[in-house]
Amino acid sequence: MAQNVPGRHRAPGRFNAVAELKTIAKESAQPAVKGVAIVAASGGLVASFAGTANAADGSSSVVAAPAAVGPAAGTLTAGNALSAIGYAKPALKQAKPAPVVIEDVTVKAERAQQAAAEAAAQKAAADAAAKAAADRQAATQRASRSSERVALNTAPAPAPSASGIVGIAQSLFGVPYVYGGTTPSGFDCSGFTSYVYRHAGISIPRTASAQQSAATPVSSPSPGDLVFFGSPAYHVGIYVSPGRMIDAQRPGTTVGNHSIWTTPSGYGRF
Repeated sequence: MAQNVPGRHRAPGRFNAVAELKTIAKESAQPAVKGVAIVAASGGLVASFAGTANAADGSSSVVAAPAAVGPAAGTLTAGNALSAIGYAKPALKQAKPAPVVIEDVTVKAERAQQAAAEAAAQKAAADAAAKAAADRQAATQRASRSSERVALNTAPAPAPSASGIVGIAQSLFGVPYVYGGTTPSGFDCSGFTSYVYRHAGISIPRTASAQQSAATPVSSPSPGDLVFFGSPAYHVGIYVSPGRMIDAQRPGTTVGNHSIWTTPSGYGRF
């Protein structure tokens, strides 16, 4: 049965001063400085508690450690005092680091490509517009030159010199008709006309139909113009005067001044 000791109000058993101090520190909501003060102020109490406990256990001699006072008490810091009773200092809050902006290389490359594509499209549109304008200007110039050429081609050429074309033709009177002939040894109709014009300094096609296509049509012929029969022409002669021409007519005849025996299909000038 436990003995009651006068003057004590705790359960019987061995008193533990360190455990008592831990309980006091845990229950205290004061800062660490107050805990240090508690430890310093209760130095003597710890010693007395220890002596009392030893006395309760029947010890004959008790050596109590003197309380730390004066300069010795100043050596007790909050760090070693609290760590002695198991108190851990809370970790300091660290400042949040500044956010790091990470550049998206893929997005940057896509935007650069898009900008380059837009610039290329604008340049292509400008080049196309410039080319279209140049083409229109060139077409206008071509149309103008074509109109000038058409006007020159449709205008009647100067009448041939009678002393030129007609004189050369008259110098060949009596040359016999030869089919396919192109020399003074013998002519056919278009061989005769091409020979006369060539010696007058004018180059014309070889056949009657080709001469008809190349000549400039005239409605009022002059001496030296060509007289065509048929379309395409099958016969050609050199006009001399109304109703007369010089030609190589047909086999068995010679070059001479002959009548225009039928209505010509047209007249041409080179």
